[in-house]
Amino acid sequence: MADAFQKALQSPEGLPDVGVFDAIYREVSCRQGRPDFIALRYGSCVDQHEHLNVPGLVGPSILNKLKLKAPRTFEYLVESMEFTRDSIRKSLRQLIEKGYVEQTESGAYRLALGHYECKPEIWSFELKLNNPKKAVFQAQQSRAFAERAIIVVPPGQEKNYERFRQSMSRWQIGLATFDLAIGAFRFVRKGRKAQALSRTYQLYALAQMQAHGKVI
Repeated sequence: MADAFQKALQSPEGLPDVGVFDAIYREVSCRQGRPDFIALRYGSCVDQHEHLNVPGLVGPSILNKLKLKAPRTFEYLVESMEFTRDSIRKSLRQLIEKGYVEQTESGAYRLALGHYECKPEIWSFELKLNNPKKAVFQAQQSRAFAERAIIVVPPGQEKNYERFRQSMSRWQIGLATFDLAIGAFRFVRKGRKAQALSRTYQLYALAQMQAHGKVI
């Protein structure tokens, strides 16, 4: 089921009623659990409905270092970020091509538009063939670092989660089905976006993703 779901996450269209993700990771160990998948989307700090297409972790980190009116040098970025010079240089080129960053005549870098300051939205996915009680507990753990926690089950299994509906609503946990035979994903209850419960755990999770191999 995990391999088939990974293909759905990686599809050009992304997941129905969600869209594409900027980075996808599989089985990353966090302080609170080890979700089957963690996926990242980056949004504008000004327009919560705007999805910024900035793959990986380096580009978003650069955007959070740059300002609209105070250009930063390349050396400043290298010294203030824990990424290689080559990865920073490559991401800068991509950000300039997308129109998020511009280079000044002096060679420094600044935001092209102020609203391109962005923040990550972490999604966790727990895939379960059975044992709904354990699935709900694991999803609750994920909410320490994730804005969205989704339990994914085969079609027909969703009825086993009705008795946990109140608890899942309280923790903002979503429920979806995934048909392995045809690769179809469907939300039963999407759940609403909610702030991660621990900023410390979220920073730890992001650091683990940086150290982990990216799925795409």
